[in-house]
Amino acid sequence: MNQYIKHINNIETHISLYCNELTSNNKFIFYFYRIITSTADWWMYLTYAIFLLIIEDYSIAINAIIYGSVAYSFHYPIYYIIKNTTKRNRPFDQEKTNIKCLVKPPDKYSMPSGHTSGITITILTIIYYFQYTNILLVWPILIALSRIFLGVHYPSDTIIGFMLGYLCYHIAHLILI
Repeated sequence: MNQYIKHINNIETHISLYCNELTSNNKFIFYFYRIITSTADWWMYLTYAIFLLIIEDYSIAINAIIYGSVAYSFHYPIYYIIKNTTKRNRPFDQEKTNIKCLVKPPDKYSMPSGHTSGITITILTIIYYFQYTNILLVWPILIALSRIFLGVHYPSDTIIGFMLGYLCYHIAHLILI
């Protein structure tokens, strides 16, 4: 089992290094992913809520905000427990990787990706309340890719982020619906 985990870590490191080198050497990719990743910064969720209140029917907007808030109330405790239990170093903090940190991470450890889990909750909530928004499912994927390309997460960190976001969304769904 230990050898299997080392093999997976080796593959992840190679993927992360390749993506990070592409980003380091291409200004378009760098700025594209910098912009994408900023759309999942914590303060953006407040912006999305305010925007929703402005453009949408008030009762629908409030219901969506409550739904998201319930999901986030489960998200952050679980997120911090995972972060502080696994204590996985970020790709740029590993010895011998040559991965560059191209954006300031919000905290010390890598797993799970809070940007990926947070935007997953947001997008699933939007899709639930607003028809014809399924195209937004690409957004969490772009966030996950941005975190890998910018050197702050491994692919498995973002996969766990997707799973955490979905779990918290689903818990909120079970409670509220």
